[in-house]
Amino acid sequence: MGIKVDAELHVSGISNNEESGSVKRLLFFVAVIAFFGLTSCGAPPASTAITCTTTTSTSSTSTATSTCTDPVTNISVTISPATVSVSVATAQPFSDYIQGGTNSVTIWQVNSITGGNDTLGRIDSNGLYRAPSVVPSPNTVTVGAVSFEDQKLSATSTLTITPAPTVTITSPAGATTIPSGTANTLNFAATEAGGTTNSVFWYVGPVGDLGILGGNSTFGTINSNGVYSAPLTPPIGQTVSVTAVAQDSPSSSSAPLPVTISGYTTSSLQGRFAFSIAGKILSGPSAGTFYRAGSFSADGAGNLTGGLEDINETTGITPGYSFSGTYTVAADGRGTLKFNDSHAPASLASSNFDFVLVNGNELQITGFDASVSATYPGTATGHANAQDASTFTGVPLSALSGAYVFDFSGVHGSNGLSQIGEFTADGEGHITGGSIDINDGGTLSQYLIAGTATICSPAPTSLSTYSLGSNGRGTMTLTTVNASTCFAGPTFELNFYVVSRGSAKFVGTDTTLQVAGFTFQQTSNFTFNASALRGNYAFVLAGSSASGPIATAGSFLADGSGHLTSGVLDENVNGTPASNVPFVVSGSYAGTYSVASNGRGTVTFTTASRPYTLIFYLGPVGSNTTAVLQETDSSIASIASDGLFTQQQSAAFSLASIQGNYAIQTSGISGASSQVSTGELAADGAGKVTAGSVDVNTAGTLASALAVTGSYVAPSTAGRSPFILNSVNYAAYVVSPTQAYVLGTQSGQLAVGAILRRF
Repeated sequence: MGIKVDAELHVSGISNNEESGSVKRLLFFVAVIAFFGLTSCGAPPASTAITCTTTTSTSSTSTATSTCTDPVTNISVTISPATVSVSVATAQPFSDYIQGGTNSVTIWQVNSITGGNDTLGRIDSNGLYRAPSVVPSPNTVTVGAVSFEDQKLSATSTLTITPAPTVTITSPAGATTIPSGTANTLNFAATEAGGTTNSVFWYVGPVGDLGILGGNSTFGTINSNGVYSAPLTPPIGQTVSVTAVAQDSPSSSSAPLPVTISGYTTSSLQGRFAFSIAGKILSGPSAGTFYRAGSFSADGAGNLTGGLEDINETTGITPGYSFSGTYTVAADGRGTLKFNDSHAPASLASSNFDFVLVNGNELQITGFDASVSATYPGTATGHANAQDASTFTGVPLSALSGAYVFDFSGVHGSNGLSQIGEFTADGEGHITGGSIDINDGGTLSQYLIAGTATICSPAPTSLSTYSLGSNGRGTMTLTTVNASTCFAGPTFELNFYVVSRGSAKFVGTDTTLQVAGFTFQQTSNFTFNASALRGNYAFVLAGSSASGPIATAGSFLADGSGHLTSGVLDENVNGTPASNVPFVVSGSYAGTYSVASNGRGTVTFTTASRPYTLIFYLGPVGSNTTAVLQETDSSIASIASDGLFTQQQSAAFSLASIQGNYAIQTSGISGASSQVSTGELAADGAGKVTAGSVDVNTAGTLASALAVTGSYVAPSTAGRSPFILNSVNYAAYVVSPTQAYVLGTQSGQLAVGAILRRF
């Protein structure tokens, strides 16, 4: 029979400079006493007549040392500094040195209290003292370094606690305003009273918060000389605080000076961006659809350089050609882009677009080339996102590594075409596997993406691959096999431009099956099942049917166990809307869903109008669960539509759920004409759209800077809010205060898109 001792020793305020060696000696000493008894060797002599000497450096009192020596035990303790002054809430390090004896363990005390307290200040086991937040009375305390072995022996330091110095920002004289863009700067200056250095640290952050030392790209940056540079675009709330803090007293701070970021300038757009644009040439020798993907650099001064793009139009493919261009940015964040691409088809060689800045990392694009619209009238819509070049420099192939969800949509002749799915890339140029669902004008098919991990017998003879250059442009070949028979399926060729490690913009290279789209990353190492969906989700779908263009927006509630408990939607078919249509509840549920292990799922529900069957692939799962979505229902002839669903906020909706300045982008029809728009609007959080400006392209005719006002009501529990803009009705499904899906419900018109919070 043995004895087991399981103990944990924790002594507050004790440091051990010799680490394990001192601990071993201490344990050995304790063991000897326990075995032989205290009387066997006699108790150690008591410390008497301790002599303390103080040696003061001639250079500075802050480096003085105080030493105490016990003449009986010959143990000495030294503390440094011997005298020091600190302001409230300031840290002051002390050092100790113990000579003689069997160990060098130190007990730290403040006014003979081990570890100190909140009134006198606290000191940790490493000798780091932190002054209290209020000056004590008296304002001096004694910091002691006590020998653990000879606890009558200590060396002490006298510490004076002073009020925090006062810092005053002297310039600018008061609250000020500056437009966004890093080219716009302000010079700050401050003085310190009651301190020792008259030097300050500068912080920038949101109103009511100290913020970040030196600021950041969201709130603006400030250097050590007090030169503040505005952020690329206004932050949420539009006003930031600049605060000065004394370097010798971090607890001190000035009254923060508010800086309002008033609007946008040319320097609000800078950096490298990847873009995708889809559109129609409505008449002329190149009539038909086109898709473009590429990248460009904006220099912050109105010039586009290093442009590179791939174009897919019905007359042919234009791969990987370079272009240059120019741009403008207005004070409201709306702007223009001009691409000069001599290699592009004549209909696209000199393309002008309008855009609105969502933030410094995203543009919503609309329009068509106004300079040649008489010959090539048309419409276009798209997005551009800032590229993270670090993902494809060095080892470019590693920019695609992991599981990705994709949505490629377009046309096959007169049919709408939707391709959604997921694939896994190994970071070395191989696609290891995946799945794709295709809706070609209502004709459905599903295939496995053939990769190194695809299980088929016999094994696929051709596997999926990708390549990627250091400029962020890549090519991808997706070969497929039938999901049930393993017979060879179609092959898809695409070119793409990396945005970040989890995102890329794609354009197909087949002029018959024309598609463009995007990818985003799945949650890694996640076990997908029905529990991945729990809560409210807003969704949006857009596409075509035998009756004309169709768009749907709505919300559903999933219970995490495969059931929808409620739902509501709005739908618009070729300008005929059906508004605020609830899901039909049968028994206890309004629909069902399932989720497979690869994140592929199905969802079914019914409204009074018709049944719905959809397929989805889950991307990120968590507080911002998002999935690509494809309608597969046959109740509407030749329907092919796809889109997204996104988890909605868990907090209750209110009028304040729509508040601030938003970018808006929609596409659809007005009467028999195609129509796209982008712009900005301001919502007051109390039901009013107080201002705004949009650019609208109808069948190639561009109407710029149309003023916008309107109203909205508090969202329902499903997040649905009726919205009126310039007397046109919409339904908005709020995801959160930063995002909502919108669908036009005005008879004779169809508009579907999103609003995204800017500031």
